[in-house]
Amino acid sequence: MRFRDLHPTIKIRIMTDFFTDITQMSIIPFMAIYFSSHVGAGMAGVLLMMNIVISIIIGLYSGYLSDRIGRKKMLVIAQIIQVIALTVMTIVNSPLITSVWITYLMFIFSNVSSSLIGPAASAMIIDVSSEKERPYIYGLGYWTGNIAIALGATLGGLFFEEHKFLLFLMFLLVSIATLIIIVFFIKESLTEVDIDHHEQPIKLGIFKNYLNVLRDRSFMLFVFATVCIMSLEFQLDKYVAVRLKEQFHTDFFSFEITGVKMFSIIMLINTVTIVLATLQLSKWLGKFNAKAVLTLGLAIYSVSFTTFAYSNSFLLLIVAALLFTLGELMYSPIRQTILAGIVNEKSRASYMAIDNLSYNVAMLIGSFGLTLGAWLPSSVMSIIYFGLGISGLICYRKAIDLKQKSTNSPKHELLQVN
Repeated sequence: MRFRDLHPTIKIRIMTDFFTDITQMSIIPFMAIYFSSHVGAGMAGVLLMMNIVISIIIGLYSGYLSDRIGRKKMLVIAQIIQVIALTVMTIVNSPLITSVWITYLMFIFSNVSSSLIGPAASAMIIDVSSEKERPYIYGLGYWTGNIAIALGATLGGLFFEEHKFLLFLMFLLVSIATLIIIVFFIKESLTEVDIDHHEQPIKLGIFKNYLNVLRDRSFMLFVFATVCIMSLEFQLDKYVAVRLKEQFHTDFFSFEITGVKMFSIIMLINTVTIVLATLQLSKWLGKFNAKAVLTLGLAIYSVSFTTFAYSNSFLLLIVAALLFTLGELMYSPIRQTILAGIVNEKSRASYMAIDNLSYNVAMLIGSFGLTLGAWLPSSVMSIIYFGLGISGLICYRKAIDLKQKSTNSPKHELLQVN
């Protein structure tokens, strides 16, 4: 499998997503600091929580509408909203004028745009790809996404405080270019046959639509598994980081390593390993049974987080960081591939909207883990982490088995990703 062999829409989405992710990551992670410095930490937290709730609601609407009016229309509408929001944000953060509240309002619209794009873009990738291509596609997207995150975070760290106008302007120019590309170079992937022409009130339609999704037992098990596993990942920069800061301190040869430095080393190992190993590992793992790769990857992932929760050994934490990254590289692209095979092809965007929702739930659980960790010893937190990981693993396997049985085929393609 080679990049040039992919469908043109997929190649375009991977390239535009790369540059969009760079610009987003140079701004979005620093907005909490921006709002806190102007309105206080307490109010900033409330504002950001409101933003998450709005994004969840909009994402559900996007999934429903994308399955009815088309993927491209949703992408165009969302990108227009993004361009307008970023234009205003750039103006009110220019040397001429500064407005925190207008920035916040436009920040909401920018996130609304992202919520509209998510389900439609994910469904479009599934529409135009084959089961054989998906491990490579998701592996490539995972690789470019992590590089973009690293580059964007670096740019934001260097320029956001004193040159945020330039970052907003860069984000705006990338968004304008993306809008032009979507309008003129991306074709609609939802065919006339797939569109449901049955007219009904939109609220009733959304309710019935997502009720059908919630009745899909295999998919809901998959979603529950995702919540469990992603809850672990969202613990890394919360409970694990705080625990290391408070409990870890060692000397390695003549170097003093504090908990904060140890956390930075873990993140550095994760980033470098992902950049260097993703494509090669994805290509090699594609030769094996997807269910077996997922199982092994999640087992390694769970044990690594269990170690992060209690260990204060420098060498053991280094090994856990390497294994955590290996487990992530094994399960993440395969998870996306299996998800693409589980969703109902008549409601792909709706299914992807619920999958996106699982990340928001996991984020809330991750935040709660920080509070829980203040009351419980690290040994108990490690047991909880292991329980979350194994629960996710069991539910993923059960979801695959249920989907396999529903197809009445002992060798369903979900389990034969080669």
